[in-house]
Amino acid sequence: MILDLRPDPQQPAAAMAPPWLILVVDDDPEVHAVTHLGLRDFHFEGRPLRIINAESAAQARQLLATQPDIALILLDVVMETDHAGLELVRHVREKLRNNAVRIVLRTGQPGQAPPLDVVVRYQIDDYRTKTELTFERLHVLVTGALRNYQLLRQLELRSEALTQHASELERFTYVASHDMKTPLHNIVRLVQLLERRLADRLSREEHELMDLVVDSTRNLQNLVEDLLSLARIGRGEIQLGSVNLNQVVRRVAEQLKGLIDERKVQLDCGDLPTVPGNTVLLEQMLRNLIENAIKFQPGPQPQVRIMAVAAVGGWQLRISDRGIGIAAEHLERIFEPFHRLHTRDEIPGSGIGLAICQRVARLHGGGIRAESRPGVGTDMLVYLPRSSPGPDSR
Repeated sequence: MILDLRPDPQQPAAAMAPPWLILVVDDDPEVHAVTHLGLRDFHFEGRPLRIINAESAAQARQLLATQPDIALILLDVVMETDHAGLELVRHVREKLRNNAVRIVLRTGQPGQAPPLDVVVRYQIDDYRTKTELTFERLHVLVTGALRNYQLLRQLELRSEALTQHASELERFTYVASHDMKTPLHNIVRLVQLLERRLADRLSREEHELMDLVVDSTRNLQNLVEDLLSLARIGRGEIQLGSVNLNQVVRRVAEQLKGLIDERKVQLDCGDLPTVPGNTVLLEQMLRNLIENAIKFQPGPQPQVRIMAVAAVGGWQLRISDRGIGIAAEHLERIFEPFHRLHTRDEIPGSGIGLAICQRVARLHGGGIRAESRPGVGTDMLVYLPRSSPGPDSR
């Protein structure tokens, strides 16, 4: 049953704003009648009410499936069962994943659902006995609930808009980066071909200028590759399995063998766990972190240590170096794309590597942070859970 409290159609257009939807769930017909009477002249933000009535939790579930814009549920606890109302709360929050609708328990038998226990265990917004809700208090309660609902919906809409914008920006980055690869490769090839054909006619300065064009273009190629790597992560469903991190580090060490031999790197790796995850992504993350640890140690024989310790619900990996370190004011921003603390001439790189590491960690349901002391070294701390990440990790 629906009791419509909207104004008469003959009223001015300003009064014809969409009504707020309130669901009253109670097995007592008198409660529905009294609620209707108490709210018959109610308006909030220039909008009237539309009351939807359900006489059981089962009926309320059917109505919630067809009325997603309900702002407030005034809910009895004891109906077809002693805890029908509480089970409906769980249905709304957990199955429907509706966290915006405000839920107020309104019971005539508070002993069946002690307030403190209910508030701690269930996601409700208020708890009242039916006898305490005078018409005035009912107006106050509904006004507060609608105001909170309005704010939450605004936040949800903004979040959805930001997510859509980020998705569009990511698609643009992917397409633009992909389309730039071939032209950049052609520039390098054509300049090198031109230099070979004109080798006898070019001065030393002209050769250096051509070499500079090639080097600059290759730097741009590396940047484009890093942008593509960042844009690819999370574009589709990641394939998860059991990943032995000891094997991952061994593969990364093989990939970096030339750099490790050239710099005489001391790579010390403790016993690492097996975690649920994507092998390719975790390998990409650890390669970036190990490369950074080497790169930011300018002296001879850089030292890199990798270890893991058990953490709540997972593992914490620690990748340590004895490099130049990072000032405290930069620790939060180093994971932002393109945030560089040094010029490319000082330390090569695109400024995207740590952003990739952060995205990989988050896709696995974990996270990453840094601890550092300038002149002493840096520890990169990666948390990875023992269980597979949920669908909302990205």
